[in-house]
Amino acid sequence: MFRIIIALMAFFLVASPLPGSGEKENNNSTVVYFETKDPEGDDYGPGSYIYPRNLAFKPYNGLLDLLFFRVSGQAQNIFFDVKIKKISNPWNAPEGFIHPVIHIYLDTAKGGRTEPLNEALGVSFPPQYGWEYCLEGIGWESSRLTYLTPQGSLESTELLAYYLPEQHIIRLAVPVELIGRPQKNWKYFVLVGSYDGFGPGFLREIRKEPGDWVFGGGSDDNGSPRVIDLLAPDKGRYSQERQLSFPKKNGKPVLVYPINLKTRISWGFFLLPLLILIVGYLIKKRLVIFGFWLKGGKLEKN
Repeated sequence: MFRIIIALMAFFLVASPLPGSGEKENNNSTVVYFETKDPEGDDYGPGSYIYPRNLAFKPYNGLLDLLFFRVSGQAQNIFFDVKIKKISNPWNAPEGFIHPVIHIYLDTAKGGRTEPLNEALGVSFPPQYGWEYCLEGIGWESSRLTYLTPQGSLESTELLAYYLPEQHIIRLAVPVELIGRPQKNWKYFVLVGSYDGFGPGFLREIRKEPGDWVFGGGSDDNGSPRVIDLLAPDKGRYSQERQLSFPKKNGKPVLVYPINLKTRISWGFFLLPLLILIVGYLIKKRLVIFGFWLKGGKLEKN
């Protein structure tokens, strides 16, 4: 029994951290601060969205399917890399991509904003995970970095965005002096919408029925989040489908959560039962010895 207790304690003490939460350095002097995968084939919002019918969206899947997200950095810049399953550029945007509208919200401190840059996105953020920075990756030189000032106002600056075909990723590059070095306590929201040059926030509309230039599978009351893919777990309470479910009758936007939530169980959850087992084991031993003493018996030597 005692050996089992010791083995359990040793296991929990050497358990490795969650994947994607560490920091490592490669041969190119690039530090990776965070990276994680997103389920493939979930470019359907809450599970019902259908691609527009125009030939520009052919093959009508994968163009907005987020697969991978990474935060890394070098001496002068911090890189936010997003991998989309299929990249096409039918209108020859200079960045090399056009369909995805990428929103990356960063929670870097206490407080922050709980509303997105544009209400058409159809989401909100929990008060405990308010954001201080937002990176928008948009074609036609529309990418920008928006940040919260100490006075509570928003300021924006141009952001460099480009497609790296060799790695099949879209990269947003931010100078370190503007954003600082990513910390382990930073939280990340990654949302992917569809580009519409005439839509609010360059976001394409979602309706009940698909059309040549609108997504289907939503509702006709403008209550459908214009988020086609969300960086989220495959299953569970924080899955994409659950987070992007249509707003209820109160008309409030859906609430989305960062990908790197602290969902791990605290050490106390494991140590307290172990402590109880140890104490129980010792008490049992004492009771056995005390029982032998009362009966005048002698303990056998092992």
